[in-house]
Amino acid sequence: MKQPDKYKIERDTLVIPGLKKRYRILQISDSHICFQSELDDEAIREKDRRTAEIWTSVGNGLSQLENFQNLVEFGHDIGCDCLIFSGDTVDRPSKGNIYEMFRLIKTVGNCFVIPGNHDTGSEFYRFFTEETNESPEIRVKELGELLLVGIDNGSREISDRIISELKTVLSGNRPVVFVHHIPIDSETLHPYAEKILKDSLPYYLLDTTRGSPNIGEYYSLLNEKETALKAVLAGHMHFSHSDFLMNGVPQYVTGAALSGRARVIDIYGT
Repeated sequence: MKQPDKYKIERDTLVIPGLKKRYRILQISDSHICFQSELDDEAIREKDRRTAEIWTSVGNGLSQLENFQNLVEFGHDIGCDCLIFSGDTVDRPSKGNIYEMFRLIKTVGNCFVIPGNHDTGSEFYRFFTEETNESPEIRVKELGELLLVGIDNGSREISDRIISELKTVLSGNRPVVFVHHIPIDSETLHPYAEKILKDSLPYYLLDTTRGSPNIGEYYSLLNEKETALKAVLAGHMHFSHSDFLMNGVPQYVTGAALSGRARVIDIYGT
């Protein structure tokens, strides 16, 4: 990796009884790339320039694109089976940013992409559907014996379709690694996040009293005791933290790639 002193990589192991093979994934979240694309008008490009300067000043001193590219290179160097991008790959969902994002992702190799609150919306959905013939609302990808299941919760809207398909995959026999952008609130995450985020904490968690009426059921599904769910990956908070849902399933909140953060998870059986 270029300039390794500017990066902080979390490393975790996930043991899933019965797995026959080993898997290594790298989670990259909150890159907030500002492409300043010629496909956007000057007003958007100027916003991108100002935003890029701010993110660089509060990050690790490198541009958001440099951090993204260096982390992808690192993932390849350590032999990851899949790179997971858990939202906010770009900072705003303009036509130019989303176009450049998907052009960049085409160069990555085997990966799994979901939107966050910054890159969700009509442009993301249109390009995503054109590139993958899938909807980012909820999608499932096979990774050997595992299922990667990702949803768009960046809009804070949990549709009936998400609930229905989650019930199906979480009641199946194949182990599920679940990816969403905004973390699930938990007894172990909440006090830690509150110390850092203080009054802004409600923005960083899904509130069961506001937004989609399905959020409560969504929480319940991910916290069920008898489930195929083995791990949850999230971002959004820009810091790294490992916590547990009520059913003991680990939730890994991964820090912002714009600050040089990412997470490696080695997954294997007993």
